[in-house]
Amino acid sequence: MHGEETLRRAAEAGGWSAPKAGTHVGRGMALGQRPQGQAVFNAKVSVDENGRATIFSSVPDTGVGFYTVARQVVAEDLGIPVEDVGVMRLDTSQVDFDTGAGAGTSVGGANAALGAAQEARQKLTGLAAEFYGWAEERIVFRQGRVFVDGDPDRGVPIRELAARSVAALGAPITGDVTTTAEEPDVTSFCAQVAEVEVDSETGQIKVHRIVTSHDVGTIFNPLGHQGQIDGAVIQGLGYALMEELQSEDGRISTLSLGDVKIPATADVPELVTVLVESADGNGPYQGKAIGENPISPVAPAIANAVFDAVGVRITSLPVTAEKVLAALKQKGAGP
Repeated sequence: MHGEETLRRAAEAGGWSAPKAGTHVGRGMALGQRPQGQAVFNAKVSVDENGRATIFSSVPDTGVGFYTVARQVVAEDLGIPVEDVGVMRLDTSQVDFDTGAGAGTSVGGANAALGAAQEARQKLTGLAAEFYGWAEERIVFRQGRVFVDGDPDRGVPIRELAARSVAALGAPITGDVTTTAEEPDVTSFCAQVAEVEVDSETGQIKVHRIVTSHDVGTIFNPLGHQGQIDGAVIQGLGYALMEELQSEDGRISTLSLGDVKIPATADVPELVTVLVESADGNGPYQGKAIGENPISPVAPAIANAVFDAVGVRITSLPVTAEKVLAALKQKGAGP
């Protein structure tokens, strides 16, 4: 459990105790906790005669980088370049059941892919022991080779083993794994500090900076990981300040994105990320899901910052200039 450390690191990076730059500048903080989801995922991994692997999955890549992460963990397990791992999208009729996108796709789906790769590797290990007379428990797969641990000269390229194995069995070497939906006893924390400036005459809010601190496991792909954080924080910014569903007589009157302001590049403040790393995730190689964690604390952090800046508490979203100005007028009028 890393909640306290995550909160402390956010406060440090956000300059929580530092002097403020103006009269109506405020800082707000919020802490979120999100258990690591789990669902049913199926994956098959097939190794052909060239030592190339293919992942078969019905899970779509909805922007969380599942295909990238799945290829990485399979390549790591088989000891082959990630370029030698492909993904084949299956129709849902080709699997018995699969939850699909959601519940930590890049963790759950990748867990299934890793399990399938491990199963295929175990089969190759048994064949290598049979072909070359090596002890199974000492066989390792690394850097495109299969060899005896501690004696790398006693080895062959994985392509040679794969070709011999496929020839002997008359088919590619495969693994097939389906995960369960049992919830893991693993959680993840996200702490955020927002710094805002409020125009007391108009109620307009300017967000200068958002610091987001995350309790993370092993990071597979730093670029994709940071992209998930930045995207989620910006979504949280829109939710906090501008995206609003209007209704009239019980019916939604906001019918399209043409009626909703969503964040543009000019609206994005300085974004600072702090990673509190620990290898205790439930994903492959102790990874954790990251995509949804940064969204939730943004709005309360901004609302708290507005209160710190001008002393009015806005309790409904979005926190608009109109709401702030009305609250300021009511505050000025007194009881």
